[in-house]
Amino acid sequence: MKLLALLLAAICVRAETLDRIAVTVGRHVISERDILQDMRISAFIDGKAPTFSGQQKRQTAERLVDQYLVLEDATATRVPPPPAADVAALLTFIKARYSTDQAYRAALADAQISEAELSDQLLTGLRMLRYTDLRFRPEVQISDEALRAYYDKLAPPQSFEASRGDIEKLLTNQQTMQALDRWLEMSRSETAIVYREGAFQ
Repeated sequence: MKLLALLLAAICVRAETLDRIAVTVGRHVISERDILQDMRISAFIDGKAPTFSGQQKRQTAERLVDQYLVLEDATATRVPPPPAADVAALLTFIKARYSTDQAYRAALADAQISEAELSDQLLTGLRMLRYTDLRFRPEVQISDEALRAYYDKLAPPQSFEASRGDIEKLLTNQQTMQALDRWLEMSRSETAIVYREGAFQ
């Protein structure tokens, strides 16, 4: 009986450790469990083994903070969610890496994640992309001078006119992401964000 009590206590301590608060973003809480699970799912999507170093956990936490800020604003501004078919297409692409459905399920089990968690993460990524496109891309204006300067910098084999579309797309993507970064910097400065350093050791 005493041994059972000790085992239960050990389990409770471990659960408490995994569930401990890692970051607070205003009133929103990101737990250590959230960070570790995000790392597992992200590694699975990338086809890599996760690395649970303190530095990697901190980087993941910072990304989850940005993700929370973006999705909160996406909800507040009523950005429409991506079609379910887009998530299904990404899921199909990932499944195609495996020879059989059984191999895919075994890989999920080895990664300690479920297909539902994987789908949720894919949906979150698509929501962030849609928000960024709808929120910031319309603000981007690329002048002919900027296009020409970038063309001269790259010095591609094609003519300027032949390269114009690709260069404009590249610069638009760059400036859209820069606009998102500026917005995130402002949002972070206006939000009470506290990192609990004990969660990143």
